[in-house]
Amino acid sequence: MKRRLITLLVIVVVGAGTTAAWLYAQGRGGTPKYRLARVETGPLTATVSATGNLNAVITVQVGSQVSGQIKQLFADFNSEVKKDQLIARIDPDIFEAKVNQAKAELENAQAAVLNQAANVERARAEVENARAALAGARAQTAKAQVSLVEARRDLDRKTELLKKELIAQSD
Repeated sequence: MKRRLITLLVIVVVGAGTTAAWLYAQGRGGTPKYRLARVETGPLTATVSATGNLNAVITVQVGSQVSGQIKQLFADFNSEVKKDQLIARIDPDIFEAKVNQAKAELENAQAAVLNQAANVERARAEVENARAALAGARAQTAKAQVSLVEARRDLDRKTELLKKELIAQSD
């Protein structure tokens, strides 16, 4: 029994030691320690002494939706810029020239449309004139046919009268 008691006592001491070591390793050595300081505004300086390459925390790709020659540059490489800040102004002369060229082409096309509309109207007038000339020619043809019929009738009548010697041969 004494041997059991010693074994039990050793187990309890080892268990208590293990628990104490575990609690010490967990930092539960008492109340947590805090560092208190007064809040002040002022410059914040942090010094890093290390070797290696410095990389920016935030990098931004800057680009434009149009290409062209830069007329004015308002920021330099590694300059700090803010949202909606103008960085560069592109020379608008090329774009203005393209707009003016497109306007001229539009005016040209509109003039061509008006010209073709005038040609259509002139062609319609010529068609109407040709129809009138055709109607006149048909009337002339009908008149000539009537004159031909009258001339034949007159010839036949005079030939009959000449055969009957009722008229002179000179008529």
